[in-house]
Amino acid sequence: MPTTSEDVRTISNRLYALGALVLAKTGKRPWFGPQITINDDRCEITLYGHDTALCALCYAKGNTPIEALEAAELFADAMPDLATAQLHAHMRAVAACIDKARAAGIPDAYVTPLAATVAAISANLLPPPSAMAQP
Repeated sequence: MPTTSEDVRTISNRLYALGALVLAKTGKRPWFGPQITINDDRCEITLYGHDTALCALCYAKGNTPIEALEAAELFADAMPDLATAQLHAHMRAVAACIDKARAAGIPDAYVTPLAATVAAISANLLPPPSAMAQP
């Protein structure tokens, strides 16, 4: 079935909406906005290419452009809000700091309070970052 200019406009509008949603969820404008690639009978949408630390997979795939758009929209909808994403990033940074301190042999008296805070916040307030949805 041939694609019409209306189909292209609809797909473009959905890609722009995805870009706005990703910006709202991450607080960052990507180097490039969501793009669709059609190759080898598959459609792939690159959601953003600026910070792969934001998600393990920044692609959504489908057999048709509409399926790929639907997968991308589901993924973007499932992303945490900006405040939660920032808190997850902060907690990952603090956890990395704790690991680095322990590896460097910093006395437990300096590390334990941070570790206790991270454990309390993680246990009571946040799902683990690995529980975030992926496409």
